[in-house]
Amino acid sequence: MSRILQQREPASPAASQNRSARTAAVSAGIRLKAMLLSGLISSLNSLIRIKRTGFADFIENKENDRPVLVVSWHGTLLVPLYCFRGHNLVIMNSLSDDGEIMVKLLKNFGYCSVRGSSSRGGMRALLEMIKKVKGGMNGSLTVDGPRGPRHEVKPGMVMIAQKSGGYILPVGVACSHKLTAKSWDKTEIPLPFSRVVMHCGRPFLIDEAISIEEGCEMIRQSLFESNRQAEIYLKSGNTCEV
Repeated sequence: MSRILQQREPASPAASQNRSARTAAVSAGIRLKAMLLSGLISSLNSLIRIKRTGFADFIENKENDRPVLVVSWHGTLLVPLYCFRGHNLVIMNSLSDDGEIMVKLLKNFGYCSVRGSSSRGGMRALLEMIKKVKGGMNGSLTVDGPRGPRHEVKPGMVMIAQKSGGYILPVGVACSHKLTAKSWDKTEIPLPFSRVVMHCGRPFLIDEAISIEEGCEMIRQSLFESNRQAEIYLKSGNTCEV
């Protein structure tokens, strides 16, 4: 019993210094990875020809104060991430180390981040994101992230759209030449000098009377259609650099 009640001895100064050094090293590593990824994405996008089709200028040209909520599949994130920089967007990122890297990467591109995911800290992050969107920001989510299943829409964006009254803007991507990662989301990486189409489908609202399941299916079908239209534009050959 005395051993149970015995208080732990305070950590020695040397142990505290070692922990601080490890924390600083991890933080520096995360910053370095974010910088390298930012440079890689910027360099890659400067070497491909991107054609923006559909409602790609909707954020700039909308005629009311409703926010815009950009949605895409996790596997096609790279092109929209670059193209929508500087559009006052807030994005949800997980609480993992990878999420920390994404927070710093997104900051380099002018995005705001909230931390949380469907598996951890999601409700707090969702409420914070709704607050920011209702306060004047636009929002964005990869709706099948952060861990899938692939092309299965999570309810978060439906709830954000219903609470904020924002327009859903579905974004599809098609590439003439790409690498496909062996990950759950089959991440698509456009190859240098390839032709890319980013198609933004018709924006739509999700009324609060619509169920979460129906809202998820609306987003799912709109993304399938946006990606289909991107493929059609790509195959037509009517693409040019923007």
